[in-house]
Amino acid sequence: MSHGKMKLIDPRRFVSRVFPIVQWSKSYDLQIGVGDLIAGITVALTLIPQSIAYASLAGFEPQYGLYASLTGGFVYALMGTCPQINIGPTALLSLLTFTYTNGTNSDFAVLVCFIGGIVQLIAGIAQLGFLVEFVSLPVVSGFTSAAAITIASSQIKGLLGLRFSAESFMSTWKGVFKHIQDTRLPDTLLSLACCVVLIGMKVIKDIKIKGINDEKSRRTGLIIQKCLWFAGVGRNAVVVVLAAVLAFFVHQDKDEPLILTGNITPGLPMPQLPPFHTTVGNTTYTAGEMFTHLGSGLLVVPIVGIISNVAIAKAFARGSTLDATQEIVALGVCNFIGAFFRSFPVNGSFTRSAVSDASGVRTPAAGLYTSIIVLLTLALLTPYFYFIPRAALAAVIVCAVLHMVDIAIIKKLWATSRLDIIPLVGTFVCCLVLGIELGLICGVGVDVVLLLYYHSRPPLRIEFADDGILPPHYAIHPVGGLHFAGAERVRSQLISLRNTKIPNTRLEGLTVVTDDNIATIPRDPVANGTIAVGNGNNVGNGNNVGNTDNFVANGTGGAERGRSANILVIYCDALYRMDYTFLQSIKMLVTEWSKTGQVIWCNTRPGIKDQLNSVLHEPIYCDNDLRMFLLRISAVDEQQAFNDTPL
Repeated sequence: MSHGKMKLIDPRRFVSRVFPIVQWSKSYDLQIGVGDLIAGITVALTLIPQSIAYASLAGFEPQYGLYASLTGGFVYALMGTCPQINIGPTALLSLLTFTYTNGTNSDFAVLVCFIGGIVQLIAGIAQLGFLVEFVSLPVVSGFTSAAAITIASSQIKGLLGLRFSAESFMSTWKGVFKHIQDTRLPDTLLSLACCVVLIGMKVIKDIKIKGINDEKSRRTGLIIQKCLWFAGVGRNAVVVVLAAVLAFFVHQDKDEPLILTGNITPGLPMPQLPPFHTTVGNTTYTAGEMFTHLGSGLLVVPIVGIISNVAIAKAFARGSTLDATQEIVALGVCNFIGAFFRSFPVNGSFTRSAVSDASGVRTPAAGLYTSIIVLLTLALLTPYFYFIPRAALAAVIVCAVLHMVDIAIIKKLWATSRLDIIPLVGTFVCCLVLGIELGLICGVGVDVVLLLYYHSRPPLRIEFADDGILPPHYAIHPVGGLHFAGAERVRSQLISLRNTKIPNTRLEGLTVVTDDNIATIPRDPVANGTIAVGNGNNVGNGNNVGNTDNFVANGTGGAERGRSANILVIYCDALYRMDYTFLQSIKMLVTEWSKTGQVIWCNTRPGIKDQLNSVLHEPIYCDNDLRMFLLRISAVDEQQAFNDTPL
């Protein structure tokens, strides 16, 4: 193949990249299959009651939670890379779905799922996953914590048996205080009992039986421990089933002691195109009107799904390489196909992923078994959902989201980066006061402001070198990229150095290295065109001029003579980019400095040299022997001074 031709894509390699099942299925055997089957059944016991509850959280009938749980396992088994991840409804996306579709119908949620899947597919194919890195961990933590509190608050009315409509954290609590006198005692007692059972069963899951010596007792203890763990993992299913049985026996046709789920549509969803027009009450919405109503939700929902899914995959990767692009593509396909089966937006759940991991999952095939159980549930059990009390579903949701509130991060940020507490608290408060979607936007905005603040103050270490032999000069070592935000600050800082007496200079980041500091230090030989100063740290190769731990002059020694410098040496070996605004600032800097001195560009990369040549008139480069270069400058200056001396 000639050099100019494009390299053809190997079809087999492409297929195995898009469908990882092609690779791991080659080594799939009975032992692995049994492990995946156990994990799939265990996750289903968590997923089914959760999905019913999350459908209620999103504002829809319970069967929509199962619709959302149906296709994710099948698709992810084919395209996913992380065995632990289970795709289905989550509390966070259910809350966001409710936020953008409240007051409409399920068609809007299905459309969000469809468009969100397309957005995620585009992000994955175009490898735009790096964009989620602009949402910092403090913002994500503040967002998820506020979402958890908002979700728990939204279930207060279900726990107390209240009936009123509310859309946000603030309106929910206003409604609770306004209708508190309407609290229904049976629903309250049932929800309290469900919460106690859920928390208790979660505790018994982690019980370890110890102190058994003989083999038979040890085996019996291990069986008991496994049974306790399995009961703890399936606690949501146990609570929902027991509550439904209780509701069935106390059911009365005229006077309902408990608020029940009620009639739902039985059976499997029929595959159909996502809706692009719908009717809500007497109002008919066209596709454009549906898009307008959903607004920013068409971007916010898929982006939050990507952030959550990649974070979960990273958590369970355990140091191994993670193909984040493939994870985003797989999630996009899950939502895209799910929309044809009446699903609302889905992503991975950390709770279910942890259950799957603890169950001994081996491959993504576990999702196949989970989805098959969901399919059977839809086909056979939906008529019995009528008797599920809403108080039990509210208890399941509250107990599921409490762990999402991240309090420990405050202590970590206080110990490591206190400035990051600002976006954390800002996002948290804005999410509670302004709403989840606006709070996330505000948090990202605070992050952007902090990012610009950091860029406006790039680290700039200025060194004054004066060994009594070479002409005194300033040296700086910019690292990385120099951008518009810090252009004026850097220019003014360097301009202030021009013809400044060192003892009177108190500039940020200034290190003074003088002849008195290094009088007793043996000189290192000059090599590769660099000058050795002090203990041998080289100027020319981009290291510090002298050892600043040993030689910081603090305005004493040789600096007391008040020597000044009119030479600025800029080492560009670690500089890879300057934007247009910074280049214009550099042009002004060189113009000012060249009135009485010189600016020398050392070890300049070809790309940086091209940028400098485009804005500067005859810039001075020194890529060889800086020592000889400076000595020649010194000789020329002395000759000029001698010629200018009157006889």
